[in-house]
Amino acid sequence: MFNLCPYNTFGLQVHSENGIIVNSVSDLRKVHADNVIILGHGSDVLFTDDYQGTVIINQIRDLCVEKDGADYIVKAGAGLILDDLISTLISRGIYGLENLSAIPGTVGAAPIQNVGAYGVEIGEFITELKVYDLQRHIQETFTNEDCKFGYRSSYFKKHKERKLVITQVSFRLSSVFSPKLVYKGLQEESFENALALRNKVIELRNRKLPDPKIAGNAGSFFKNPIVNSNIAKDLESKYDNVPIYPMGDGMCKIAAGWLIEKAGCKGITHGNVGTWEKQSLVIVNRGGAKPYEIVALAKYIMAEVFNMFGIKLDPEVRTYDAQGEVSWENL
Repeated sequence: MFNLCPYNTFGLQVHSENGIIVNSVSDLRKVHADNVIILGHGSDVLFTDDYQGTVIINQIRDLCVEKDGADYIVKAGAGLILDDLISTLISRGIYGLENLSAIPGTVGAAPIQNVGAYGVEIGEFITELKVYDLQRHIQETFTNEDCKFGYRSSYFKKHKERKLVITQVSFRLSSVFSPKLVYKGLQEESFENALALRNKVIELRNRKLPDPKIAGNAGSFFKNPIVNSNIAKDLESKYDNVPIYPMGDGMCKIAAGWLIEKAGCKGITHGNVGTWEKQSLVIVNRGGAKPYEIVALAKYIMAEVFNMFGIKLDPEVRTYDAQGEVSWENL
């Protein structure tokens, strides 16, 4: 059995039948297994049981930087830690990813969820991805358009039947620092350089989000729901200062954390799990948690929000049972 505790930031005591650490595409060519899960840092996953298959730990960490006019083309190995890459790029005068500072996880995992924070999504900067197809044992290139990036979504998340290992992510970034300050917590600030912006983002995250080393978690557990604008207007008629963000086409995004808090689920504890006191979007392992406890708490929160607002919350984390990735409806 392969111990998955170091590879899931919830810190759950779970195992897989086999585990393989890969450092190159050549290593992937040697992998021949039917039931496969690909992990990087395990910061966006929930294992509900021991996995009866093989887990591949992606540690491909090459880095190539090429100048292209006023821009840089950065080709980053999927196993690099995203925050380490951002720190390295800033030190080399390469800008654009500052708002994504301190997001846990690897470069290769970020496009799958199209991770975003403080008004920026990683898909905005990706030009192409290199992937390895474990079923056909060939390499492929995906353009930005091929990736089908959406809100916390991508081609790779929607097509789980394909066993694609992201091996390299290419970014187009700038040599000119041009801060993106659409997020309310950044709008009133002025930043002399990218490092100052990065430090502010880290401060904001640390203020609200727990360190997985102290309280096991997978970051934001739920997506912000997108609803019809009529539902949003109804909420505004009943509550003050509802965090609503227009999405166009008559749709709005509502802050899931606000819904959870109003439903009375902020800072609660059920058994060995709970929601974080400073950010109700985060489910934490308070020590010795079992997978079923996290599932039970998440379902409780979803039920409380639906009962109060009639709005369905969808988990953001990727969930795996003994057989592989599973939809929340099937848990």
